[in-house]
Amino acid sequence: MSKINYKYIAVEGNIGAGKTTLAKFLSAQLNGSLLLEEFEDNQFLKAFYSGEDFALHAELQFILDRSKQMAEFFNNTRKLVFSDYVPQKSLIFSKINLNEKEFKSVKSLTNLLYKPFQEPDLVIFIERDVEDLIENIYKRGRVFEQSIDEKYIESIMNGYDQWLKELKQPVLRIKAKQIDMSKPVKLTQAFSSILRGNYSKNEIEINLHQLMKAVK
Repeated sequence: MSKINYKYIAVEGNIGAGKTTLAKFLSAQLNGSLLLEEFEDNQFLKAFYSGEDFALHAELQFILDRSKQMAEFFNNTRKLVFSDYVPQKSLIFSKINLNEKEFKSVKSLTNLLYKPFQEPDLVIFIERDVEDLIENIYKRGRVFEQSIDEKYIESIMNGYDQWLKELKQPVLRIKAKQIDMSKPVKLTQAFSSILRGNYSKNEIEINLHQLMKAVK
C-alpha cells in the first residue's frame, strides 16, 4: 500500500455529524494516534445549553482545556494523527454565541495560545442534513444537548461553510450517508486511497460511495 501523504488529519462536521466515530475508525484501521475533543468536563458548556448566560465562560474554558490537551498530546512524536476536531473551530461557535467585543477577545486568545501547536494538514468534513443531525443528537442522549434546535444547528452549519473557505488546508467533503461502517474492509481501502492523494484545492467533493464500489 502506498504511503499516506498526510500526517495530521482532522475530521470535522456539525454537532452530531459522526466525527468521533469516523476518527476512531480511521485511527484503528490505519494505525494512527487518536486526538479526541474533550468537552464532558466543561460545566460552563452544560450551563450554556441549559439557558444560562455562560457562553463566554464556556469558550474560554475550551481554549484553556484544548491548549493543555494539545501540549500534552504533541509532547510525544506522532507519525500519524487522527482527530475529531480542529481546535480553531470553536471560533464558529464563539461568533454566534458572543457579542462582538467578547468574540474579538476570544479570537485573540485562541490565536495566542494555539500558535505553538501544529495544525492539521488535511481536513475531512462530514456533510449531514439538519434533520439527521438533530436525530443523532437526540439519539446519543447527552442531557445537556437536548435543548439544541434546528435553528441553532443551521446557524452552526452556515458558520462552518464560511470557516471552511478560510482554511489554508485542503478540505475533503464527504456525505455521511456514504460512510458505510458495515463494510469496514472496503471503507478502509477507500479512505487509504483518499489519503494517498495530493490535494491543493481548498474544498473537494469526494464520492466515497463510488470509491467503495471500485474496491474489489
